[in-house]
Amino acid sequence: METKKSVVVLGAGRSSSSLIQELLNRSEANNWQVAVGDVDVALAQQKCSAHPASEAFAIDPKNNAIRDERIKSAHLVISMVPAFLHPEIAAVAIEAGVPVITPSYVSPEMEALHDRAVEKGVLVLNEIGLDPGIDHLSAKQVLDRIAGEGGEMLEFESYCGGLIAPDSDDNPWHYKFSWNPRNVVLAGQAGPATFLAGGSDQLVPPHRVFQNARTIEVGGTSFEGYPNRDSIMYVEKYGLDGIQTLVRGTLRGEGFCAGWDALVQLGCVRDDVSMAWPTGCSWADWLRSFVPAQWAEEGLESAVRRVTHCSAETLTRLNWLGLFDDQSGPQITQGTPAQIIQALLEVKWELKPKDRDMIVMWHRFLYEINGEKHEVTSSLRLEGRDAVYTGMSDTVGWPMAIAAEAMLQGKFEQTGVEVPLHRDYYNVILPELERLGVHFEETHRTC
Repeated sequence: METKKSVVVLGAGRSSSSLIQELLNRSEANNWQVAVGDVDVALAQQKCSAHPASEAFAIDPKNNAIRDERIKSAHLVISMVPAFLHPEIAAVAIEAGVPVITPSYVSPEMEALHDRAVEKGVLVLNEIGLDPGIDHLSAKQVLDRIAGEGGEMLEFESYCGGLIAPDSDDNPWHYKFSWNPRNVVLAGQAGPATFLAGGSDQLVPPHRVFQNARTIEVGGTSFEGYPNRDSIMYVEKYGLDGIQTLVRGTLRGEGFCAGWDALVQLGCVRDDVSMAWPTGCSWADWLRSFVPAQWAEEGLESAVRRVTHCSAETLTRLNWLGLFDDQSGPQITQGTPAQIIQALLEVKWELKPKDRDMIVMWHRFLYEINGEKHEVTSSLRLEGRDAVYTGMSDTVGWPMAIAAEAMLQGKFEQTGVEVPLHRDYYNVILPELERLGVHFEETHRTC
């Protein structure tokens, strides 16, 4: 009997649910044994669902010996741990000749492993979740098609967001957490957003990112898109030399960006300074510490409006969070403002057991052929199944499970530290995603 192939998943957090389920769904046909490791072994066991092809094991964060032995004996490793740990996991795997998958952006530390991975004949496939991941696959498929038709790209925009399904949308922010809350709270703070507009480089500093939102309509619903990170690097990555406009960004519900911008202007989401507030302070007391004392004496809402120039609708959103509450307050009173408000948001924006999230992705391509301009839009709307198998979990996990199967079947010939920008990847992964319900709607018009 053929020996089972070992697929090791490191990390059983919320984004791993659909990945583990889909690996197990494919395990019998592929003769896999799926081992799931986490610091919380009970969580790993829960995600395995007592499947006969599964095994849960404990990861000791103070001792990597067990983890590393699992990596060395695997046929493939999928790293779902915090991104800063991916390079050390990949380094162990590369030396053992074991391929690796991660959903995260390629860091300089990961990029530094490229030559050694090539030398060892190992593929380390990164950016193969939702965003990054499905965004690359779906965009490159259309871009390559346009290039094949002789089109010259003029403008490219790409936005993606993890949102809340309409039937679970019951708050004025139109948002609930379906992935790492800390990443949401720190959005826009990693550095300026840079993009191309009209042939010129544009730079938006972190404190103005949420003031640069534009309206995007998908499936009859309006969303807000704001620029995210460094879009200009994708000129080279996507082969778009000479393009006039290139923006990649994040989608949120209507009104979210103005509300979040008020928190940014106040300093309530800063993570670069630790502060302390009196034990037993209220949320109003906490918020009052971010406005000039003389203005606060006139009334907290008035002071907030003077600092942020926000609208009445934004004040309503802040009030819904409880930030003007004189009765209740933060459970922790020492830490960065971002840490304090994250604890509040995890309660207010919690995805309840019966809630469902929603993924929205939207691409716009403007190009010219024989002097005639054409515009193609490609959009995805996918609602989660429940609060565990969310749309976020599905769209992060499914591409990795499909890629895992393809890698173990020898369908990808590439080696080294890779990102799925080649047709070899999208030709394999997109049809399988379509079968699972990840379907893009395209429109085309002549301008």
